[in-house]
Amino acid sequence: MAGSPEPSPSRDGWVDVSLFLGFYAALVLMLGIWSRMLARRVAGENFHRSVRWFNKVMLAARIVVPLWFIVGIWGLGWGSVVHILGDFTYRSVIGMVVCMLPAVATWMGLWWSQYPAERALREQNVLVELENDLPLYRPPAFKSYFLSNFRLQILFTLAPVALIILIRDALMGAILLSTGKPLGNEYPALEGTTSIVAAAAVFLFAPALLARVLNTSPMPDCPLRDRLDALCKRAGVRYRHILVWNTNNNVGNAAVMGVLPWLRYILLSDVLLERMNEKEIEAVFAHEMGHVVHRHMTWYAIYFVVAILAAAVAAKELPNLNTIAMLTPAATIALFLLFGALSRRCERQADVYAARTMEMLKAEQPPAAEGLYSPQQLATLGYAPVTLHGNARATPVGEYGAWLFASALRRVALINNMPLDPRTKPKAGAWNYISYYADAAFDLASNYLHGSITSRMKYVEELSADPRRTGDFDRTMQLLFCSLLVALFVSALFSAVIGIS
Repeated sequence: MAGSPEPSPSRDGWVDVSLFLGFYAALVLMLGIWSRMLARRVAGENFHRSVRWFNKVMLAARIVVPLWFIVGIWGLGWGSVVHILGDFTYRSVIGMVVCMLPAVATWMGLWWSQYPAERALREQNVLVELENDLPLYRPPAFKSYFLSNFRLQILFTLAPVALIILIRDALMGAILLSTGKPLGNEYPALEGTTSIVAAAAVFLFAPALLARVLNTSPMPDCPLRDRLDALCKRAGVRYRHILVWNTNNNVGNAAVMGVLPWLRYILLSDVLLERMNEKEIEAVFAHEMGHVVHRHMTWYAIYFVVAILAAAVAAKELPNLNTIAMLTPAATIALFLLFGALSRRCERQADVYAARTMEMLKAEQPPAAEGLYSPQQLATLGYAPVTLHGNARATPVGEYGAWLFASALRRVALINNMPLDPRTKPKAGAWNYISYYADAAFDLASNYLHGSITSRMKYVEELSADPRRTGDFDRTMQLLFCSLLVALFVSALFSAVIGIS
């Protein structure tokens, strides 16, 4: 079949496979040597600059890993090696594991490469943590560092994918056995239908699995927990648990998972809870609430449904497999870039919601309201009780809310050793321009789904300077979501018209 890997590799094919695997090994080894050289120069004047360049190359390497994997599958014989196991295994979980093993092993090998430089950077940042009154911890041992990354970067992604394949295979097997059809044959329509059903089931129920993958535990009863519970209740946000994300002091972050309220979890990492004050924690928590209030998970699901339907229409209408093979990489990159743009806009909408919520909490709990003023005096100052439900999506971003949320973002950057210095225009000289644009590409790739913290801080502060801009932002987001609905309707209509099966 044109455009597909050969069923078995030739002698030259084994040479190509060796090249495929050897490139991965060389990549890990070279970056490992560089990282250990950096760690020995931790006291050097340009250490932070050198580490920043190392991190740029490390990010580029992580981008190269899946790209080289595609080259290996279609051009260097790795697809033929996998096909030796047989077509049925190739489509099963076992086939998926064997197929992806070189890329996954290389991805994990890059943790070994990066660890010495990461440890040295954390050791040098001890003085910064002391100056900012942050708790001090020893850098994690390699085992802890490896397991934390394995949970977050491998299991978090592969566990749902493996579950989708298992459910799909079980459904296909049950249907084929009940109808008396032979196993192992090609059934494109059945495979497509069962894959969609399996993906939908995992999308709805995976949060219960992922909460265990990430090593979480229920947040204990405490005044902060009571305040977060009350904040959700008043905003109409339903959830199953607020969880502490136990990262062994490796990650300072928060997250929300789940579309269904009884399978929705809001996560706050251990580092974040220990190193931020309660107001900043509330601001970060309100950001996660914003994702729920604005139904971002649902919009992401709609986007992927549109992408799947568009791909099905293209596969049905394109004339031959060679054309599909040529267009698939470009279409994949385009869909990836579009999803990044959608994700960054949703993150910004959650930022705006958090800044609005913090502004409203100030009206209810002003900084001077701790027994220093009477209710009458507070009323004179303009502070009055308000309800969050319905209002946090309508009020403009105020100066206090923008300042508090920007302060929380700044603390998150500090906790995670993320630079906040904005880029300046390069001076004359080729190297300065190369460095400037490399920094820009690094920042874009690093913050592909969220946007840089510096730009997010600047945006909420700009909104607070002009109340009309908040309304403009709301209308832009409404137009974006309406466009997604139109795209869903059009793609579904085309699919029905051409009779995709």
